[in-house]
Amino acid sequence: MIRSLQRNLLAIGLFFSVMVMGWGVVIEAVLANKTPELLMFDSASGEVNMVSVYATTAETQADTIKTFFKTSKSFYKKIPGFHSFSMLASQDGARIIELTQWQDQASYDAFKASLTSDASQAEDYTKYYEKYKKAKDKGQSETKATAVEPFLTASFVIDQVVSPPGLLAAIAGGASLVQFSGFTTDTVEHQDDLLAMAQTSLAAVPAMYPAPRTTVLLKGVESPYVALLANWGNTTEFSDLDQIPRITLTTESVEQDSVKPESTEPEKEPVLMTTDDNLYQVVKVISSKPETYDKD
Repeated sequence: MIRSLQRNLLAIGLFFSVMVMGWGVVIEAVLANKTPELLMFDSASGEVNMVSVYATTAETQADTIKTFFKTSKSFYKKIPGFHSFSMLASQDGARIIELTQWQDQASYDAFKASLTSDASQAEDYTKYYEKYKKAKDKGQSETKATAVEPFLTASFVIDQVVSPPGLLAAIAGGASLVQFSGFTTDTVEHQDDLLAMAQTSLAAVPAMYPAPRTTVLLKGVESPYVALLANWGNTTEFSDLDQIPRITLTTESVEQDSVKPESTEPEKEPVLMTTDDNLYQVVKVISSKPETYDKD
């Protein structure tokens, strides 16, 4: 009886030891799964968002993103003025977006200038793009190689941000679903019309259902672009992506503002072209390396 009781107690002890060890493994696994890094948006920051759009196919998109990320994750982090790097993959497989955030336009311009004036920086950047140009892993078929040059590159400043009270104006990397809609027109003056149209659209965002977590209105710095970036949440929250409402430009404010009684000449209609209107998944986000300080 005593031996039987001892064996039972030993078995119970082993059971709880295994349970504790197993729970420890689970905790370690959870801790190993780092919190996704965030793309932050602050209209008062003066931050510049550089957008480059690349054409891919459903067959090449995943490999292109993988190669981009592998060659970028350590390159940008230590560059002065760099804030973040992210990759967005369109749901149809036809495009990817590289979005980099910089302290200001001067920071980005200094980075670009350093590629020709700083030999080590230029060498690192050359290696970065040489790796990307291959666009394939070892042993991967040649058909999965893809072009390196973006068909659209533009710098933007944040004109307006809309988020529900209490929520960060941010987009998490990993599985966030976002709408990216880009528009361009013929002149800087007509860009103001686009902004007015977009601002009117943003005013209606809080009443939408479902409503995006964060909506960002971007204004082109050196070209008459306007872009809308809307974070709809996690991809797993939607069973049918076709049910996600799209934020579109409305012409109401432009029509009201363009009425000029003192002028008898007809108002020239702006030339408007949609450069992008897709749903994307934010696949990767890389933030700048935090500064370190020497201990006293």
